[in-house]
Amino acid sequence: MGIVYFIGAGPGDKGLITLKGAEKLKICDVVIYDRLVNEELLKLLKPGCKKIYAGKQAGCHYIKQEEINKILTEHALKDNIVARLKGGDSFVFGRGTEEIEALNKYNIPYEVIPGVTSAIAVPECAGIPVTHRSISRSFHVITGHTDTNTGSPVCNYKALVGTGGTLIFMMGLANIKEITDNLLKEGMPAETPAAVISGGTTEIQEILRSCLGNIAKDVTEKDMSPPAIIVIGETAAYNYIYNKNIVKDSIPYSKLCKKKAGIVATKALMEKLKAGLQMENTECIPVCGMDVFNVITQEFTEELGRIEKYNWIAFTSRNGVLIFFETLKKMHIDIRRLAGVKFAVIGSGTKEALAGFGINADFIPAVYTSAIFAKELAAVMLPGETLFLPRAVKGSRELTAILEQENISFKEVKIYYVKGHLLPGAERLKELDCIIFLSASGVQEFARLLKDKGAELPAGIGFICIGDITKKAVEEEYGTEANIITAQLNNAEGIINAFDRFCCGGNTSFQEYIK
Repeated sequence: MGIVYFIGAGPGDKGLITLKGAEKLKICDVVIYDRLVNEELLKLLKPGCKKIYAGKQAGCHYIKQEEINKILTEHALKDNIVARLKGGDSFVFGRGTEEIEALNKYNIPYEVIPGVTSAIAVPECAGIPVTHRSISRSFHVITGHTDTNTGSPVCNYKALVGTGGTLIFMMGLANIKEITDNLLKEGMPAETPAAVISGGTTEIQEILRSCLGNIAKDVTEKDMSPPAIIVIGETAAYNYIYNKNIVKDSIPYSKLCKKKAGIVATKALMEKLKAGLQMENTECIPVCGMDVFNVITQEFTEELGRIEKYNWIAFTSRNGVLIFFETLKKMHIDIRRLAGVKFAVIGSGTKEALAGFGINADFIPAVYTSAIFAKELAAVMLPGETLFLPRAVKGSRELTAILEQENISFKEVKIYYVKGHLLPGAERLKELDCIIFLSASGVQEFARLLKDKGAELPAGIGFICIGDITKKAVEEEYGTEANIITAQLNNAEGIINAFDRFCCGGNTSFQEYIK
């Protein structure tokens, strides 16, 4: 017989799962997960782990509770280590008790691993404390949706009004008018602070602050969507969000406001950028993901089969590095055949990717642009040396044109292309201060997707680009008068510095500004 671990996945941010919960996920044979679980956590699973989606949504239950109970027991009885992964905490409106009762019928062992409940964490991450010594000495968590024909919450509103504490309604967005009307009816003042947090602790978090008398109308006007937490009480007026720059009295208020930056990038680069930008008091909102698709042609495999004939291999992106070595491995080509080959890379990110395979780059340009890369590489190559150039389908024509002008003998092979897809953050374009592009193809894909959707960028939005080629693509799509700042270094650090200049009107770096 196996065992079932009930693991609370936390409120949404993948980093808010407990260490114990994350470690148990790594050993599971089967995981049954809910809609509110951050799917990034599924990357922790071992190869071959069976993933079963059991998400529920108001009005559209993917799998009924009875079926979930059956799935749990069946897999555990087959000697599997099973994880029941739930958003928040399994015992806070998570129906974990019902699932445990189903296991008890078969005497199946289980362990409950607590999770960070969204009832407290979501308001907290929005700057709202659920208690305050002099304002609210208690808090009360109430389900805003019940398993009835109407779905209306069954509450003793008179008792709730009499508590004097903070009221936290979960899963209650669809019933917010009914909830607030009943609280008003039982005597709670209309001016009582209220807040709604949608998508709490994630990149699509949205916060609406209002009062009890207006919050339902304001939610409708803003068209907020679940999952959402409703907070009602005096503490809902607080906004404890630390701003590291507030100590500088000389900085205008406009420079202290949290900026919102839309990101167009592959998942790996997006995570790297988010980590750096969040340190700069920035809300990073992924708006368009770029997927990499391999193009493994016969031409490519033939060149790999005679790779020793080249003196140099040049990579213009980390994608090229990864695909090159993955294909080498699949073809069972001994890496020692590269012993006499030198490697050139265009930037620090590509250099790091190459180093991941135990190879140090022999050449990296002084400035990370295609033109400088081609000119400086041509200058270091000896007469008669040959170059292999595996890269993107839509790679820079400028690079190959310069190599031709310099009479460099090279073989260019297209090994991948990128295609974009809009992310949930694309619904928040009107909130953005700027959009960050890491490639010309990203600009083109994002513009195409917006046109297909019939959406437009807000007037005056800024653009931050990595390199002149990306800048040129922005100018082609949005005009030469667009507010564009180009990174001086073609890497994540360069983008972050460019963002700092954007925050300060493009005149100087933010670090210099606050000295």
